[in-house]
Amino acid sequence: MSRLFILSAGAALALTQAASAAPAAPETQPLKIAKECSQFTGDTPSFCTITESNLEAIPAGSKILYYGPVVANPLFSSSTAVIAVGNGDSALGYCVVYDTAKPPLGTCAFHAGSGTLAGFQAIVKVTVDDKQIWHWDGDYVLGTTQAAK
Repeated sequence: MSRLFILSAGAALALTQAASAAPAAPETQPLKIAKECSQFTGDTPSFCTITESNLEAIPAGSKILYYGPVVANPLFSSSTAVIAVGNGDSALGYCVVYDTAKPPLGTCAFHAGSGTLAGFQAIVKVTVDDKQIWHWDGDYVLGTTQAAK
């Protein structure tokens, strides 16, 4: 019986040490992006242009491309979204927006990135203001350290 106790205690100690040696989850940072969609056509892909961003890795002028499957529905959009910064720097996610809500609202979640956006993960609330500027407000983590503006 004492041998079993010693083995159990040893296994528990090993699991505790392994858990404490695991890297800590990265802390989230606030993400605020504004975009204008005057060139959004409802075709696949359609795009919006970022006008403001607090994340240096996603500068103003970057495009957000929407690939569907639902981009021209009168009630809602449900689409793969790609933040295209350029030179292989991009992020991949999915957005669902209830376009006929007053005001429209939705959520986007990003789960992968490449280049300067490698390891990018974010979840944002989508809203639109009276001037038809769309806002993403939420949190992100990035695999490499990027400074917010």
